[in-house]
Amino acid sequence: MASLLPHHLASTLRIAPRATRMARAQQSKPVRHVTVQMAVRVATRDAQLARCLLHGLLGRALGVHTIDFDRSRDLACLHVELERARVPDAMALLIRTLPGAEFGTIRRLDRSRQR
Repeated sequence: MASLLPHHLASTLRIAPRATRMARAQQSKPVRHVTVQMAVRVATRDAQLARCLLHGLLGRALGVHTIDFDRSRDLACLHVELERARVPDAMALLIRTLPGAEFGTIRRLDRSRQR
């Protein structure tokens, strides 16, 4: 058992500098915010509520959005631009509030920006 202890300490000392280098490298990289477009289908009567919910959640982070109405099917399709990291929050909020919401394609946009 005593022979394992010095070996364990030596391996810990080798790992620590590498972990420090990796942490420094991550700090020096600019944070990249990837913008995506998410399509959400809801009943026409719920389109305004869905838009308000997204505005409440995302505020100014909510990008360009459009709503297409299909009167024959009584559906509205919201096309919303937001940061990829916020997609799970937006989906969870809409599904909790509007259980009939359907999610379409989520596409990456070229408007991604660095901070």
